[in-house]
Amino acid sequence: MQTPLPLALDHTVINVHFELDRAQAIFESLGFSLTPRGRHSLGSINHLIVLADDYVEIVGLPTDTDVLRQEVLDSPVGIDGLVFQTTNADQTYQALTQAKRAIQPVQAFSRPVELDGASFAARFRTTRFESGTFPAGRVYFCQHLTPELVWRKEWQSHTNKVVRTAAFLIVSQDPTTEAKKYLEASGGTLNKGAHGEWRIQAKKYSLVLVSPAQYLECYGPLMNAHRTRKSFFGAIALQTTDLKAVKERLALTQQRFPEVVWREQPDRISVAIPDFNTLIDFVQ
Repeated sequence: MQTPLPLALDHTVINVHFELDRAQAIFESLGFSLTPRGRHSLGSINHLIVLADDYVEIVGLPTDTDVLRQEVLDSPVGIDGLVFQTTNADQTYQALTQAKRAIQPVQAFSRPVELDGASFAARFRTTRFESGTFPAGRVYFCQHLTPELVWRKEWQSHTNKVVRTAAFLIVSQDPTTEAKKYLEASGGTLNKGAHGEWRIQAKKYSLVLVSPAQYLECYGPLMNAHRTRKSFFGAIALQTTDLKAVKERLALTQQRFPEVVWREQPDRISVAIPDFNTLIDFVQ
């Protein structure tokens, strides 16, 4: 099954609620270069792991104000966002509304960015599927009005040699039905994989849908904690040019954070961060 114009991946999201300081320390220990802390006008704070064409957002909530971003507060800790690129959020909203999709109106927001002693505003426009459209988590589209304030060379070099997001794993009680829904959102080509998984190949990444039994078989004790959702985001696969560099960082990380556990598998290194219900695959 194929749909035209597969969308580029903009970013994925890991929600850490009020523990952004600890999350920052763990991800930096794993060899990621994080952007300086940002503060959204909506009431959330973040760090980014900026890659070649996309990024991973580690989003949290501030402890010094009562103005809190409700959608982040209401979402569980863990991998909780899948975001596609759009060059025009208004057109995306109109097209999905005409297609009778449950989509929220466009939302504009910003966060300040400090560069060489000067302050700039990184600005975004997003449109989001209504809560529950995709049971696994938040799925939406992001238009960057100031991409030059995100994709900067000084933030794209990581000690673990990660360069891009390769795949995003979704665990579903009904992966066949949900795969078709994600295909409608992302575009691309849908195929059945060698191990029974559904795989959507889009622009430079793939979405992979598996059953809970397949997820358990693949990851065993490393898998994310049980959730009340009937579907959930199970792992983010990040491509590295050097798995040896990943293992060196993991050895250092376990000295500081022994709760972070990992297993080398035939084609990847799988890393579980239990405090944040997050599983990352490093692939080459």
